[in-house]
Amino acid sequence: MLSLSPLTVLPCSPLELIDAAEAAEFDAVGLRLVPVLPTDVDVMADAVLRRAIERRLSATTLRVLDIEVIRIGPDTDIAALVPLLQYAGELGARNLAVTSLAGAEYEPVDEPRMVRKLAELGEAAARRGIQPMIEFMVFRGIATLDDAIRVIARAGHQNLGICVDALHLQRSGGTPESISRIPPQLISCVQLCDAPASAPAPQDIPREARYDRLYPGEGALPLRELLAVVPPDIPLSVEVPCAAQSGLSVTERADKAARCTRELIASVHGRRPGSRQGM
Repeated sequence: MLSLSPLTVLPCSPLELIDAAEAAEFDAVGLRLVPVLPTDVDVMADAVLRRAIERRLSATTLRVLDIEVIRIGPDTDIAALVPLLQYAGELGARNLAVTSLAGAEYEPVDEPRMVRKLAELGEAAARRGIQPMIEFMVFRGIATLDDAIRVIARAGHQNLGICVDALHLQRSGGTPESISRIPPQLISCVQLCDAPASAPAPQDIPREARYDRLYPGEGALPLRELLAVVPPDIPLSVEVPCAAQSGLSVTERADKAARCTRELIASVHGRRPGSRQGM
């Protein structure tokens, strides 16, 4: 399954994202329901928009791969997230993206409380058929693949997985071989993009992740090696926020993301570019 991540085409409305994903023949979309960036739409605050999203999705062949994004911490109010989880379940979403607090705010002494919140979230999401997936980032408290594995083990709840972002894997010191060594059932999703082999200065890594990625095949990340070790049934999401491409329309950015990613997949697995993959 190939999914279009919101960051690839933001800023835009969720309806524009859905239309662009359908036009580019993606199999699925990710939806950002609560604001993260100043330009994000607050979907959960707009009942009319939520119904419009349901209607638009029902008129397409698209599924919802994931919902963005929850920041998990020791004081997260899981009960307050129930409306979000309920709506995500109504959309048929498969995963819920979860990150930790920023690195400067993450206190190791608070990790046991955070882990309990994570287990509580896993249980609440399971009731709605959704799996929370930890996305590790070098500038957050859960910074590496090993960190994500550790907190999931400590949470002790089976309804938790990991989102492997190709950029975050590389910038945190991980490799495709790192992925090959973990149980495949831990991987909820793989997010694809490209970037130069060398990381920017540490203070610039968050900006690179949010605004300065490259389309698959345009950089030097070991994407072919990553795809070679990822089980074929793991969903793939294209997350390419690229300020240099902001002059392109939402549809043009989605089409380029799909085209570049299908060419990459074909070079590794021989799948015919342009073909939709099943769920």
